[in-house]
Amino acid sequence: MQTSHLRTTYENYPYPAADETALSRKRWNIAPMEWIRALWKPGDPRFAPPRILVAGCGTGSEAFALRRKFPRARIVAFDLSPRSIAIAKNLQKRVRAMRNIRFFVADLADRNLAQTTGGNFDFISCHGVLSYVPAPRPVLANLARCLKADGALYLGVNGTEHFSVRGRKFLPAMGLDIRRLPNLSSLRPVLQLWDAINDGTDSIRMAKFSPGYLAGDLFGRVMHNLPLTDWLKLARPAGLHFQGSYSCWRTLRLAMGKEFRRILFPRSRSEVCRLLELIAPATFHRLLFMRQAEGNPNWQNPDDLRESYPLATRLYSIRLPERGSARRPMRRVVCKSAALNTRLDCKMPEWEIETLRQSDGRHRLGDILAQSPFPVPERQLREQMYILHQLLVLTVRPEKRRRA
Repeated sequence: MQTSHLRTTYENYPYPAADETALSRKRWNIAPMEWIRALWKPGDPRFAPPRILVAGCGTGSEAFALRRKFPRARIVAFDLSPRSIAIAKNLQKRVRAMRNIRFFVADLADRNLAQTTGGNFDFISCHGVLSYVPAPRPVLANLARCLKADGALYLGVNGTEHFSVRGRKFLPAMGLDIRRLPNLSSLRPVLQLWDAINDGTDSIRMAKFSPGYLAGDLFGRVMHNLPLTDWLKLARPAGLHFQGSYSCWRTLRLAMGKEFRRILFPRSRSEVCRLLELIAPATFHRLLFMRQAEGNPNWQNPDDLRESYPLATRLYSIRLPERGSARRPMRRVVCKSAALNTRLDCKMPEWEIETLRQSDGRHRLGDILAQSPFPVPERQLREQMYILHQLLVLTVRPEKRRRA
């Protein structure tokens, strides 16, 4: 079996290291669900996926975190390692709220995965798993078959700047076999040398990692550390459409600065992510896919924009000024997002403020703009709406949306 060595690795080193704190720890490795909602179901105030699949759940910490986030969801979680699943089941017995998570042993590469899991999931999370699977393409096809037509798949995978890229070149030079974890007494001094040389840089400190983490993320026969474009090529045959990358958020904010946004206009969200990845390759990708293709407004045509129905994503809390005097063309607006650890402090014209105020998916943009006492320049309209759309303050869609 292609994945037998993976099972052996995680039988010997279950990951993440599990104890009583696994049921209550607040650490959240996947991208914020608020960001996922903004791309997937913007504006939904009761966002709660009914059926969730955790593909490659390890000892269960991610499934437990999702249970705390969505207490009414039906959560199914599986892993290749029987020992990891045994640990997860033992942990869940200790807290009543966790007991209805379905844990079981399964292989991501099994073509019958949809039948085994029950399929028809609203949301699937596969974090830190696919980089170590020998053949990712059929696994992605399996996950796509488990997903509802309007569902979303979150994928956490290694990028070209992952610490293992250089680490797996360094270790053989030190006489270590990267296909299996050696005795820690011989490994630690080598990792400490790495850390000492890289002191003061952004490099990962490897000597601090647990054996379980090192076994999976540094050693092993297979490791895919790929650029974003390669991961998207693997997902495309499965009918999975890329929506966005949380990993490029910092560079996206910089790119939406006044001096750069016109260079990127009118590219879609996914196109901008692909471009930014070429400038600043990721260490780790946090990606969202859907079976539905991404829609991109016709930014070049102001008439089409006026026919759209803007919808606030609820990713930000927005402090809007009171409706003011027509003599004040620009006013200050603050948008804060705890999920993104982001604050946008902007000066906006009155028409843009009123657009934010009425972005509930029911009001046509043209009707909102008609309330402005000032004419709205076409170029300003296109660029300002583009920025709000790219930064997920709102989403611009051609069709009217019922208020959730």
